[in-house]
Amino acid sequence: MRWFGVKEYGTSAGVPGTKYRVLGRRAPGAGVLVVQEGTGWVLGPDGTREAMSAKSVVMWDAGEWVEYGSDDGLKAEEYWAAQEPEEAALTRLAAVFGDQG
Repeated sequence: MRWFGVKEYGTSAGVPGTKYRVLGRRAPGAGVLVVQEGTGWVLGPDGTREAMSAKSVVMWDAGEWVEYGSDDGLKAEEYWAAQEPEEAALTRLAAVFGDQG
């Protein structure tokens, strides 16, 4: 059995019928994605998209690349054993959206 205390938690919900993508990042610690509704994809270790659908669970180890999305809507929850450092999160967001400071 494998378990961890949750330090970071989040929900992801794309509007049904629209494309949705979670910004890629390195897993801050062990993590689990629970797909509750819809279908989507998760980026595999070799960079290819692997299909996933409702009632699926995806697990990552610390340091693995985390990126997933959907072409037609997805509702999911993420649970992480560690929090992403604030500086790393701000840098990642700035790379996509520009410096908002």
